Amino acid sequence: MHTLRWPDVDDDVAMTSVTAAIGNTPLVRLRRFEPANTVEIYAKIEARNPSGSVKDRAALAMILDGERTGALTRGKTILDATSGNTGIAYAMIAASRGYAVELCVPANVTAERKRMLEAYGASVVLTDPMTGSDGAILEARRRYASAPDRYFYPDQYSNPANWQAHYETTGREIIRQTDGRITHFVAGLGTSGTFTGVGRRLRELRAGIRLISVQPSSPLHGLEGLKHMASAIVPSIYDPTLADDNLWVQTEDAHDLVIRLAREEGVLAGPSGGAALAACIRIARTISSGVIVTIFPDSGERYFSEPFWAREDAKDPRRGQAAKGANLSITPDAAAMIRDGGARAYPHEGCGALLGRTPGTIDEMLPLDNVSDGERSRRFVIGPEAYRTAERHADARGRHLLGFYHSHPDHPAQPSDTDLEHAWPNLSYVIVSIRHGQPAEMRSWRLRADRSQFDEEAIR
Repeated sequence: MHTLRWPDVDDDVAMTSVTAAIGNTPLVRLRRFEPANTVEIYAKIEARNPSGSVKDRAALAMILDGERTGALTRGKTILDATSGNTGIAYAMIAASRGYAVELCVPANVTAERKRMLEAYGASVVLTDPMTGSDGAILEARRRYASAPDRYFYPDQYSNPANWQAHYETTGREIIRQTDGRITHFVAGLGTSGTFTGVGRRLRELRAGIRLISVQPSSPLHGLEGLKHMASAIVPSIYDPTLADDNLWVQTEDAHDLVIRLAREEGVLAGPSGGAALAACIRIARTISSGVIVTIFPDSGERYFSEPFWAREDAKDPRRGQAAKGANLSITPDAAAMIRDGGARAYPHEGCGALLGRTPGTIDEMLPLDNVSDGERSRRFVIGPEAYRTAERHADARGRHLLGFYHSHPDHPAQPSDTDLEHAWPNLSYVIVSIRHGQPAEMRSWRLRADRSQFDEEAIR
């Protein structure tokens, strides 16, 4: 294994560049989530890295390795696929070191991430949101294959420098910060670099340590940065033999804990951090004593545009599940726009974005093009650029993106199997039935937390 040369930093002197500030993040105890005094839960707050996430570590390691090997030279553009955080880290480091960056990003990542990439000067290529990070990976591969001399393609999903960064830095820091007392390590799986690198370092410390990986509970989830390995392109650096156990977490459970962390501990974590904490809590309930350490990869600030922050129970987290909306209000003008949009698209399925100033109330519909390659009378597909257009339109008008509508030509306003496969959590899906060209019934649906089926929400 090649040992990475990590810059030495003296905390008492000024740093020569922003990259010198990467690492040495704080470890914070989360007492309010501990079931007993004999079980300690700690989170490593990776948002304290200069670009705001754990990915600063891996991005720096891969760029340094590219420079060392000669794969990255002046004039080359750094190219990779990312769900946001690694891309932001690449863009920050590239700006500091004088490189151009081109990033393939799923179109449905949060607006905050897109703006950060633009702020650092990165060139962003939006890919189909329905294919997630896998679609971004395939697009990056295609671009690199077409012009290999133009790009440095570190490929974060396959680059050993990714996990080695955590072996050399994150793992060492955790051992030092816990005085070697750690008994359980918990981390989500995305590229798997954090879990692999830290896990291998900790295993050297003590053979009996428990390593627990965390994944979304289904292929369709809202946990940006995490992969459902069974249905995804599996990163080549992923070592399935390393984990002692793997826990699956539902998106809504992670969102609930993100809200509670902010209100009860004063910690702003992203949804992947909420998922990691959910796993920690499960583990803590099964042991009599121990020191559990997890990673909070980024901050909740990158997700403030997500609808879960505006739920009624987010105002008072103690209300929990009881407060989750089962009703949807649609203004008469918006309802008319939805019906008219469906009628105009007949005999094909029409579609559009649903917008509102407040959660649970739709006051505008933005028509979008159905770009399905298949039978357009039986399915709809919204392109990645259309997602971005909808987000920009909502931002410009001071509204939230609350969901999507589509029409069913000569079929009931009920979700199909295709709708179930492509739905996203925390959004409303309004379906209008178009009978012989005329609007008929209109109904709204939300996907269950376990993704097993839709539940109808009453339209007011």
